[in-house]
Amino acid sequence: MGLEYNVASEELTIDGFAPYGQAILLPEDPAPKQGEDWDCWFPLGTVSEGRTAVGIVTTRPTDGLITAMEREPKMEFLLPTSGAVIQAVALPGDLSDHTQQPDATTVKAFIIKPGQVIIMGPGTWHWAALPLKEETLYYFATEPHPPEPGREASPWVPFLNGDTVRILIPG
Repeated sequence: MGLEYNVASEELTIDGFAPYGQAILLPEDPAPKQGEDWDCWFPLGTVSEGRTAVGIVTTRPTDGLITAMEREPKMEFLLPTSGAVIQAVALPGDLSDHTQQPDATTVKAFIIKPGQVIIMGPGTWHWAALPLKEETLYYFATEPHPPEPGREASPWVPFLNGDTVRILIPG
């Protein structure tokens, strides 16, 4: 008959988990990427032999007005953790066309609850997820990549014709 071991649970720390892999915790340093209603820390850790990186976003309540979107050349995974988020997306286009702009007429907004995940396809235009209610935290993962040519200063691209979109937040 084998022995029984008692193992005490401990708080997750980067150093404590290091022998087993990577722990990703909410950073204490200011976010290197910021918008009016969001803060983003990326990359914080990697998976798939470093081809995919993980980031964290804190998103704050907003009036839902969106004037621009960005896109990733590969897929992007999004998982809300502290509350539901609303992810605004627009149909992807031709990733080889670096002059392309998102089309506001194709925007949809989806409520994603903790325990639900989305994986946006390559080239899907999107804005930082909005919180459904209060400040919310979500994780995302994508492959780090250089900026699109001509978009080195900012990945945020205005909608065609200067259009805007207002996401109607229920509640």
